[in-house]
Amino acid sequence: MHEILGMPLIYYSIRLAREISSTIIGVVGHGREVVGPYMDTFSIKQVIQDPPLGTGHAILQTKPVLETVDAAEVIILPGDMPLINPVSLARLIETFHNSRSPIGILTAELPEPFGYGRIVRDGNSQVSAIVEEIEASEEQKKIREINTGVYIIDKEFLLEAVGKLSPDNTKGEFYLTDIVAMSEYAASYTVEDYNEAHGINSRTQLAHASSLMQRRINEGIMDTGVTMIDPQTTWISPTAEIEPDVEIWPNVHILGTSTIETQTRIMPGVWIRDSRLGKGSIAGHSCIIEETEVKAGSTLKPFTCLRP
Repeated sequence: MHEILGMPLIYYSIRLAREISSTIIGVVGHGREVVGPYMDTFSIKQVIQDPPLGTGHAILQTKPVLETVDAAEVIILPGDMPLINPVSLARLIETFHNSRSPIGILTAELPEPFGYGRIVRDGNSQVSAIVEEIEASEEQKKIREINTGVYIIDKEFLLEAVGKLSPDNTKGEFYLTDIVAMSEYAASYTVEDYNEAHGINSRTQLAHASSLMQRRINEGIMDTGVTMIDPQTTWISPTAEIEPDVEIWPNVHILGTSTIETQTRIMPGVWIRDSRLGKGSIAGHSCIIEETEVKAGSTLKPFTCLRP
């Protein structure tokens, strides 16, 4: 529930899931009293994993629900990986469909792979296993290709395979990665930008992911014809809408479901949340605008504060 650009981390995983399916199952455990109510706003079926005994155990808890779902495949997404590109997921799905494998895995080449499960390939360059960091040999730890935790798996194979998992390992957990060895091989697609693979486990990683998401969003907005004087100090929510020919000066925040209509000028230090600025309006420097509609052609003097 920590935020990037005003939206919880899990929002980005939910948004990605909703692009490909109307049936979403969320596995919750620690902190579910906070995460659960947010997921309820998206009508997500929740399954509780308590105690947490690994990723394989998490999927095992969903078995009663999955058995009632009319779907041939299951896509698995971590809840703390906001940077996964929809294009990468689409290519993984395509690669999986073109293979004979019951498993498709999204991988990445990391300069520093410490902590991640390593991808082990056979003589034909096919994925034959995933070895967790704690279980890896010194030679395997040198492998830079890692498992992102994003999968597409044949549902029947998945349900059968998780029932065969064993906690006979260093952590005493049920590793979902162990099901790879139960198939002849696993199909895979490697992301072009390894930053997509970053999970968020610290405030430092959260800040790094925020800057990457900021750049991705801002570049996409500028490509539509929006002027940003200083993109590095401009922070825009993924749910905001900025029309072409808007001019945005430094140190501006546009958060929530805000809409900025064309020919609007936003001066330095402006804070906007869940508001609409009409066509041709001007927000003077250091304005605060929350849950408000500013009519077209309006000029707000510096330090104007508009709230409900």
